[in-house]
Amino acid sequence: MWKEKIGYVLEKDFEMKRPVTAILRYESSPDSLRDLLERCGGLEGLHTQDRVFIKPNLVALEEGFPIPLYGVMTTTRLVQDMVILLKEHGVDRITIGEGSVYGKVFGVPTEQVFEALGYPALRDRYGVRLVDIHRGPFAKVDFGDFPLEISEEVLAPDFLVNMPVLKTHNQAVLSLGLKNLKGCISMKSRKACHSADGGLERHLSRFVEKISPALTVLDGVYGLEKGPFYAGNAVRTNVLIASKDALSVDVAGAAVAGFDPHDIPHIRLCAERQGASADPKDLAVAGEPIEKVQRRLRWDHAWRENDTGPRAWDRMGIAGVRFPKYDSTVCTGCAGLYTRILIRIMVSFRGAPFDEIEILTGKAMKPSGKARKTLLVGNCMIKANRKSSDMQEAVYVEGCPPTVESLENAMIACGFDAEVSAVEGFLQGLGGRYQGKPEFDEAFFSSKG
Repeated sequence: MWKEKIGYVLEKDFEMKRPVTAILRYESSPDSLRDLLERCGGLEGLHTQDRVFIKPNLVALEEGFPIPLYGVMTTTRLVQDMVILLKEHGVDRITIGEGSVYGKVFGVPTEQVFEALGYPALRDRYGVRLVDIHRGPFAKVDFGDFPLEISEEVLAPDFLVNMPVLKTHNQAVLSLGLKNLKGCISMKSRKACHSADGGLERHLSRFVEKISPALTVLDGVYGLEKGPFYAGNAVRTNVLIASKDALSVDVAGAAVAGFDPHDIPHIRLCAERQGASADPKDLAVAGEPIEKVQRRLRWDHAWRENDTGPRAWDRMGIAGVRFPKYDSTVCTGCAGLYTRILIRIMVSFRGAPFDEIEILTGKAMKPSGKARKTLLVGNCMIKANRKSSDMQEAVYVEGCPPTVESLENAMIACGFDAEVSAVEGFLQGLGGRYQGKPEFDEAFFSSKG
């Protein structure tokens, strides 16, 4: 009987006592999630008096124009399903928390993200608490070779539910469960993760050692190619993955997205530290076999071999500008500027080469020594190259991160002089890609009565 209930399972994995990883197609709410959690024993050990914290991925919204949410954010529908099932289990003390990206560059406060995605209705209907992680307090936690400030709201509950999205990430390759835990730490600690010594992968692989989800549910109703933000391409994938073992969800999620988990640095490092396998064949799978729900998600934009800009610029004939590809030292704040930089360059191009301008970001990039003007974007880049003799003329875009206005002014001064309205118009049009396509349903991002 138990074999029939859990479906497809590898016998050897039960001998190893690895927690079951359930994989199912999303069909309806809340029944699909209920079935998923039954198959992996997701709510086993949860007591009615326990405090539960749900951590979705609500990365950021931009003020002033609607952005497409598909594959970028955890669907509100699935979060509501989780609340319903917790209530059915008898749990009353439920908190939903996130620290959405918000600063001078882009973004809005987490409260506004909650509002836009229908979370106040969940609060009013089910009595859940909504928490902005940025408001603290934080506890300084020692990982042995580095400290991080972790939200006390995340550390306090008895049962942590991690609800990431199935999406690619330009720096981490994939943003699944392990990566989603980055939203549980302070902004200061988030910046520290992007150290110049390759620290991002190391940090991503370690969060789970101190922030320990009792349950991870990967929301693959939509997947995102060339993510992690709204400039990526969303696809309807209709897959849900859950386990009480955080690493297993990421191994399965990577395989479902068409990647070898060993090729995802933070997943491989996490497995090595745990002495666990990152081979999908070693998972205890209940439900659908991975190969039946697998869909390859394209990872990243291709860059020119000489690293002067996206390969797509060759078709456009763009020349006279060097914009090296982002690396792992670019923090989220400055990463939010990349789309605007790319758009401004493209809409400013009128056929003639630019005047040998280079634009550098992060903490590790160096001037080429060939540019007439070098834009150093952000305080980290300025500090790293202020004394460099390889710049004819340096243009500083100060800030941590810089404001959109300061970046725009610096780029205009360097010849990227398209009207601001052209840049804004491009951003406004991103959401139009999904209009009229029935598989993209905005109702997934609002609460349902």
